[in-house]
Amino acid sequence: MASTGYHDIYTQYWRGLQLQPQLHLADSSMTLCNPVGAGVIRRLSTNTKLEIVHSDYRLSRLQDVYVTSEAAMVELSICLQGAGQVNVSGERHDICEGTCYLHFMKQFDAVFEYDNRVPMRSLAIGIPLVEFNRLMGEGTAGRTMDFDRIIGSQSFRKFELPMNTAAAHIVRQMLECPYEKAVRRMYLEGKALELLANYMHTFLFDSEEHTAAAKLSKRDMDKVKEAAQVLLYHMESPPSLLELARIVGLNDFKLKLGFKECFGTSAYRYLRDKRLEQAMNLLRKGDVNVTQAAGFVGYANLSHFTAIFRGKFGLNPSEVLRQRR
Repeated sequence: MASTGYHDIYTQYWRGLQLQPQLHLADSSMTLCNPVGAGVIRRLSTNTKLEIVHSDYRLSRLQDVYVTSEAAMVELSICLQGAGQVNVSGERHDICEGTCYLHFMKQFDAVFEYDNRVPMRSLAIGIPLVEFNRLMGEGTAGRTMDFDRIIGSQSFRKFELPMNTAAAHIVRQMLECPYEKAVRRMYLEGKALELLANYMHTFLFDSEEHTAAAKLSKRDMDKVKEAAQVLLYHMESPPSLLELARIVGLNDFKLKLGFKECFGTSAYRYLRDKRLEQAMNLLRKGDVNVTQAAGFVGYANLSHFTAIFRGKFGLNPSEVLRQRR
């Protein structure tokens, strides 16, 4: 069933995790339970109609969450830990650790897929359309922005960058908020607006600085290539993005930008594609069955492996084996 309101987008998402949100409360917590997973999602609805959502949980199994909406909204989302993908209106997007995303969406269908081998921690700020247009009405440097101008005829548009130092400081302040009740709500709303100002400026008004930040030295790019080799060597049990950055001696900001520049994709998708290519080679040789091929490249969940294998190659792994007979 399609949702008809802005808050219903979040409601569908939470119910996809088998949670029952208490929408009548401005500040509430929801606890994940088995068999879905363990952890907490806390939401705060502010006086300006922002939705501030802090998620901290670990899934017990692969979990797909479906959202279908006629509503429109803007969301600033920061993945603090974990990895996954979201398929929005037929287009797949990575969710990567330490990355900030600014999403514009309307009349969309989405499927969220998370890697259940690592915890998922994120902070999201949802903004209703009317409030976004009000906040951005005056623009900056003589330029104005509104939702329709940004999204155009698309149902979904995304901006992304590694989380910067200023944002990391604000996020830490929000997660370590020392206040309670009414003062807590005031504090978090103020910090949420500060975080929005940081990224609205970067994504929507400061494109020249954004482009300049992506330029990396040859030494940096050599470390990115070294990081790719580390991922391939530890394909079945890879390090997290932050661990990988420490291994090669490069900060995670440059590592993410470097993967985009060098390989045209994120580290997460690069690893996924290489795993699937290796699985294809194993199956073509015929020395392993589907379960063994999945395990050799780091996939414990066979149905998840089959689904992404089919998404990349257009056929099931079992069909590759049958073609050899």
